[in-house]
Amino acid sequence: MSLPSPSVITFFMVGCQRCGTTWTAAALRDHPEVYQPVKKQSYFFDRYYDKGIDWYLNFFKDVEPQHKAVGEIATGYCLPGSVPLMAKHFPDVKLMMVMRNPIDRAYSNYQTRKVEEGWSSFEDAIEEDAEFLERGQYIDQVEALLEHYDRDNILFLLYDDLNKDDRAYLTKILDFIGVDSERESKLFGQRKNAAIFPRLRKWLHLIGLDSFVHMIRKSVIGDWLRRNRKNKGSAYQPMNPETKKKLIEHFLPYNDRLASLLERDLSHWNSE
Repeated sequence: MSLPSPSVITFFMVGCQRCGTTWTAAALRDHPEVYQPVKKQSYFFDRYYDKGIDWYLNFFKDVEPQHKAVGEIATGYCLPGSVPLMAKHFPDVKLMMVMRNPIDRAYSNYQTRKVEEGWSSFEDAIEEDAEFLERGQYIDQVEALLEHYDRDNILFLLYDDLNKDDRAYLTKILDFIGVDSERESKLFGQRKNAAIFPRLRKWLHLIGLDSFVHMIRKSVIGDWLRRNRKNKGSAYQPMNPETKKKLIEHFLPYNDRLASLLERDLSHWNSE
């Protein structure tokens, strides 16, 4: 089977981590007019660019004529180092970027990685990994995108809006990528940042069984797992107040610049 042309790819959701992209990926994957690779992220532009564009296009070899929107959700493609590479090969795609209170985003990311990384505290994680802060300095990433793409081709989204009205949030995305936006989704009302069986999924990925993960995700078992995680709610312990105060001070100028560009009130991101 020959590789598809780069022109087959029409959209990327380029960020951000822990901002509901897993929920969005599942909702889009359930839409008959949307194609995504079985694997949620290929990490091509942020990790594996040396493998070459043909390696990347192979992820899209199963695109069919009914797929009006074809793309990938990859939370590292908003990083300044990835954007020029993406623009080189796909200068005309539509981009989506969703952002969340950067402190909440960082704390959520810490919770999902602390066992694997062996961190004893959130403070240790921030000290050891600069990306906890850099990933939440969204305006730097937004400005990098705007150096290479027209503003009209980028849909900036807020995780706040997803939590407030997931139906309106998904409708905005579907309209933007050009597919039927009136279709119902079984994801409505489910937790927006709940990864499905994350440890099992990671293990299955390591042994090459991504297709099995995809099968479970779309089955009644996947529905039950999502409902179960939703009912359990968040088990995070409260953040150290002094740490939160320092993070508010750090992110304040970045949030203010972002609020100005988006013409949105983000003052609640700066409150204790």
